[in-house]
Amino acid sequence: MVSILDIFSMRENILFSCPYLDAEVELSQEREQHIVETHPGTLPDYTQQLSETLADPDLVRQSSRDETALLFSKWFSTIRTGRFLVVVVVSQTETNQPWIVTIYTARKITGGTVIWTKS
Repeated sequence: MVSILDIFSMRENILFSCPYLDAEVELSQEREQHIVETHPGTLPDYTQQLSETLADPDLVRQSSRDETALLFSKWFSTIRTGRFLVVVVVSQTETNQPWIVTIYTARKITGGTVIWTKS
């Protein structure tokens, strides 16, 4: 009999299209588990919104905590009573593979430096 943990460990990392970076952004199993544990209610519930945020963000900010991290934000009226989904991506890596550090929801956008805004 195959357990749920066996199925989880067999799954490949997920790639999301990100035109802003002109690359696919990786969500590893380890990062997905971190998100599930530290930001309950985000994954797997908002996987579609995660994809939409990377594909068509409202705002991209440079992180003030980590110069290699970008914060992609998009407003969704369907998240709770209306929230931003923020996807934190490290884009400058040795392997040139951008990857998701974490995701979270926010009522308002704070921190970081705005480097791109949707027209």
